Amino acid sequence: MTRARPASGLLPALIAYYQRLKTAPNQTVADFGFSVEKIHAQVVLGPDGSLVDLQDIREPGARGKPAPRSLLVPDGGGRQGTGLKPFFCWDNTGYALGRDTKGNPERANAMFAAFRDLHLSLRDELADDEGFAALCRFLDRWDPVGAEPPSNWDELAGLNVVFKLRGRPGYVHQSERVRAAWLRRSASDAQDGSGQVGYSLVDGEQDELARLHPSISGVVGANTMGAAIVSFNLNAFESYGKSQSFNAPVGVHDAFRYTTALNRLLADDARRVRIGDATVVFWSDRDEGGEAEETFSQIFGEDVPRENEAEHRATVDRVRAFLDAARRGRLADRLADPDAPFYILGLSPNASRLNVRYWLAGTVHEFAERLAEHVERLEMTGARPDAPPLIIRRLLLETAREPKDIPPQLAGEVARAVLGGLRYPRALFTAIVRRVRVDSRVNHIRAAILKTFLIRNIGMEVPVALDKDHPDEAYQLGRLFAALEFAQTNALGDLNKSVKDSYFGAAAATPSIVFPRLLKLHHHHVEKLPTNSEDARSEKKRTKGYFDRLDQEIIGRIGQFPRYLPLERQGLFYIGYFHQRQAFFTKKAEETKETSDE
Repeated sequence: MTRARPASGLLPALIAYYQRLKTAPNQTVADFGFSVEKIHAQVVLGPDGSLVDLQDIREPGARGKPAPRSLLVPDGGGRQGTGLKPFFCWDNTGYALGRDTKGNPERANAMFAAFRDLHLSLRDELADDEGFAALCRFLDRWDPVGAEPPSNWDELAGLNVVFKLRGRPGYVHQSERVRAAWLRRSASDAQDGSGQVGYSLVDGEQDELARLHPSISGVVGANTMGAAIVSFNLNAFESYGKSQSFNAPVGVHDAFRYTTALNRLLADDARRVRIGDATVVFWSDRDEGGEAEETFSQIFGEDVPRENEAEHRATVDRVRAFLDAARRGRLADRLADPDAPFYILGLSPNASRLNVRYWLAGTVHEFAERLAEHVERLEMTGARPDAPPLIIRRLLLETAREPKDIPPQLAGEVARAVLGGLRYPRALFTAIVRRVRVDSRVNHIRAAILKTFLIRNIGMEVPVALDKDHPDEAYQLGRLFAALEFAQTNALGDLNKSVKDSYFGAAAATPSIVFPRLLKLHHHHVEKLPTNSEDARSEKKRTKGYFDRLDQEIIGRIGQFPRYLPLERQGLFYIGYFHQRQAFFTKKAEETKETSDE
């Protein structure tokens, strides 16, 4: 069977996802001319147009807070600027009832008048529809200023409402006659001479071209009213006499499909994560890729919660098994189609527009293989057996003191490197080295980041755990510093200021200046240690002989202390230090055996 390659362009891939949603039996997706919107209440009308009730239709949401219902309604196309633009058969209470919470009754009256005029313009066409006729009667008789507000007005003012005829199932806008009339009106508006007909860049088909693309909602930090991926607003962006979005011609049907698909992805917690300042969505345009979407959600998401230990363990095991299968080329054992197309899109806010931070297209197998290779390079002694694999988020947290201090540019570059199988940004390496210098701390995640950068970008051979025979002096110098620090702790106990607090960064950068001084201090520390193994056990310390042998073993592999270590070898210094520290704190049984062998 011939495998279809992933779509290379962003818009074709989103349109393909829209088609997948359209054919899925358990999905509700809007047709052209309609959209899925958040609705909070229903206005119940009598056949004579009287207001019977304003009913809250919200459902229980997270933490007991009411959540709006997502209903398929006539597409309003979004609002921009301060002009009046009513929606058909639904809207906020400012338009639908002439009342809102903004304290501007003149504006609210104008909004209601625009809403009323839109619907009354279709009164004759829909005179036979009982629900729409009742809505028109209501709009004719409703007085926004003099009418008594409903008892629950304070809870629902300013929110979105739909209309319902008492005793009739469904809403007014769900009538087939109303739907058909709305589509005719939409088609007529599109062909009123304000638009242009041309060839859409997406599929090459002739269509009415979109002057403005529908808004995108759900990108963190973007305009709450929605933002656009494709938009032009200055003469400087125009060419060949084409203005606004005619500079990048996309048919109105294609614009509707891709924005509908993207809004659906951004509203789906299972296909949306936050990495730095970017909101990242991922999907497949084939049903066979659905299994991978769930796994990728677990991989990219927040650290797995530990409220339920069994569930935590099961999730970590699933992720590890998935990555292990990718590494061994056995994804076909876990997925129906590892060659299903897969896409990853990172969006960041920019006023009323959206920046495409990165766009990656491939197959499930390709992305899984890149992630597996990334995780394998990050293997490092000292990791907890039950810890989730290090993907992106936990790496970024080590680059700054607080999450808010992580540079957005760095987050995007790291994500692109991991997901695209590219070299890691040098800024990641320097950020870790800087953090180590600032707080004199090397944990297993920092050591793993330094290791994977040196392997992927420099081509160094860096071990997972202690390698006593490592040929690089920088690695052995890190081991030596760990030995000097450990000797001081054994001799003097925990101190307010150890040799690491005073000399760690300087020792990594300028060994020839620092280490001679440290070795003199070390001699005094070692002299305070017990020489007898029995005394060492009783005092829970190492012996003087232990450190003498360790010093000889490490220094014998160094030769002359270098005057200066470049940044990459400083990273190797910190890895050697971490490996030696881990070796000091192995299992108690192994420590006991070492002491008894002395």
